[in-house]
Formats: sequence, structure tokens, C-alpha cells
Amino acid sequence: MDKKSFDIVLDEIRKCVLTDQRIRAIEQVHGYFSSEQVMEILKYFSWAEPQIKAVKALQHKMVAIPTTKVANILNCFTFSKDRLVVLELIALNISDAQNFRPVDDLFRIHLSEKKRARRILEQVCKVGCKAPVAMISSCGMIPGNPYPKGRPSLVTGTFPGIPPVKKEGEKKEDGSISMEGKGIASRIIGPFKPVSIELIRR
Repeated sequence: MDKKSFDIVLDEIRKCVLTDQRIRAIEQVHGYFSSEQVMEILKYFSWAEPQIKAVKALQHKMVAIPTTKVANILNCFTFSKDRLVVLELIALNISDAQNFRPVDDLFRIHLSEKKRARRILEQVCKVGCKAPVAMISSCGMIPGNPYPKGRPSLVTGTFPGIPPVKKEGEKKEDGSISMEGKGIASRIIGPFKPVSIELIRR
């Protein structure tokens, strides 16, 4: 994502008061993030649980990354169990999964976790990277605007402040998001995606 677009995303995240608001600001982005941008976004989430939620929102919005940069993202997390969860979430964004060493080096203490990390990478070698290759401008139809339908803070008027009351049908949307946050298994099989509310209205 170009710098102008990314600055707009960060501005929206900064306006948020609650973690859920920040997650929604990420989910509504139209475009793809680099590994460096992902690491910058994670700084706005204070500890492991909300950071993992952020990665779930980002996993389908990342360009292809090598294992050396995957290791940098994993290093944002203190505990190896959290790193393993994140590795599974972003696995299909890895462009050179056959290069095991950068990831292996992060799982030196518990042999079971190291084996699990290796199995995840081996699975990616079989199915291949599913993320797009980075482009000079990857923010979609309108360069410099990652929110073509309007910034969340302006459209909903909820940042900063209280989250909006859920409208009819939003539960189904949230359900699809949680399905997509299951990691490599759901990404290979393909999560069930209900018809979006926007399509129904049209």
C-alpha cells in the first residue's frame, strides 16, 4: 500500500477508542499491506490477544512475504504459542515457505511447537502462496484512498466514541469474519461466505 493510503488507515486506527473499532477500521480497508505496515499496525494493539485479532483482520489483506519478514512479524509477539497462532493465520501469504530456517529459529525451546511450525510451512509448500505480489500501488480502484466507500469515522460517526448499534443482518457478517480467522485450514478449504448486506440492498 502506498504511503498516502497507509497514513489514512493509521489515522482511522488512531481515532478509535476500542479494540473492536480498530479491527473494523482494518476490515474495511481496500488494499494490501506489506509486512512492515502490518508491524506498524500491531503497535496500536497493546497485548497478544488484540494483536492476534488484528492479524486475523489483516491475513487476507497482505501481499506475499518471505519467511525472513514472517519472522519479523512473529517477533512482535513474546510467547511462542502466540507466534504459532499468528504463523498459522498468515501462512498462505508466505512466498518461500521452503526456506524453513528463519521461522525454525523462533521455536527453539519447545520441540512440539517447532514441529508444528515446520508442518505449517510444509503444507504451504504443497498448496502454494495465495497472496498477491506487491505492486507500486495496491490500494484498489482509487489510488490514495483505502476507503472507497468512505472512512469509517465519517460514515458511521463512531470514532472516537461508543460502538454503533448493530443493524439487522450484521450478526451474519460478523460470523463470516470469524470463519475467515480460522487460519490455514479454512483458507485452503475456503470459508463459507454469506451474501453481503450491500448486495442484498442492491
